[in-house]
Amino acid sequence: MKKIGVFYGSTSGTTLGIVDEVEFYLKKMEYDVINVADGITSIGDYENLILITPTYGVGELQADWENVFDEFSKVDFSGKVVGLIGLGNQYAFGESFVGSIKVLYDVVTNNGGKVVGFTSTEGYHYEESEAVIGDQFVGLAIDEGNQGDHTPDKIKSWIEEILPSFN
Repeated sequence: MKKIGVFYGSTSGTTLGIVDEVEFYLKKMEYDVINVADGITSIGDYENLILITPTYGVGELQADWENVFDEFSKVDFSGKVVGLIGLGNQYAFGESFVGSIKVLYDVVTNNGGKVVGFTSTEGYHYEESEAVIGDQFVGLAIDEGNQGDHTPDKIKSWIEEILPSFN
């Protein structure tokens, strides 16, 4: 398996905690962790990617992702396999829960990438989400504030699911 690039943005530090969990389950793999606040110039170097973002406002990207979005939207994802993790609060922002991963999903798929790791909407309580296609989220949905006790198991299962898809 080729090296995995884990790209994330974090404002409050909650997302960084999720990155730590992801790293725990990738410990036997080759991977790099890149904070998008430091730029995304190396994103093209990876064929396997995990992109992690919290959702702000009404389905909006976190500020660091927003700052690199123009560059991100021009990345050629052809031949790349991408897993998405979105963080949000299903109760406080039930009308846009984890909507930011749909923004990333659209760019990746429009630019030739393959997204893996769709997850069930079962067990969540939200009004609507742009990040849902059919009856699945376009990635792993995390509500650390309301369901944080489930996070390690969700991440473990999700990583186990996506790894066989990576080259």
